[in-house]
Amino acid sequence: MERAVKNRKGKIYLDYLQNRRGQTLAAPYCVRPKKGAPVSAPLSWKEVKSGLAILDFTIKSMPQRLTEMGDWFSPVLGKGVDIAKAIDNLEA
Repeated sequence: MERAVKNRKGKIYLDYLQNRRGQTLAAPYCVRPKKGAPVSAPLSWKEVKSGLAILDFTIKSMPQRLTEMGDWFSPVLGKGVDIAKAIDNLEA
């Protein structure tokens, strides 16, 4: 699988190497070590667009977002994700 986005149009890259002990990965709602205290936030596909900026989601704006939209990450803490079903949905 090609890692570069421009070389894998129409495909999603799942980096299984990021899922191991000692690997750094920004968890949802994690405050990033940047000026303005940006927060890594789960997004809808509608929100992923040109002009998206790191300071669109900050430690100050996140509480209101959670109140209005709920915690999109909470289902991950439950029974888990059926990856086979997700792949089937992508292929459909």
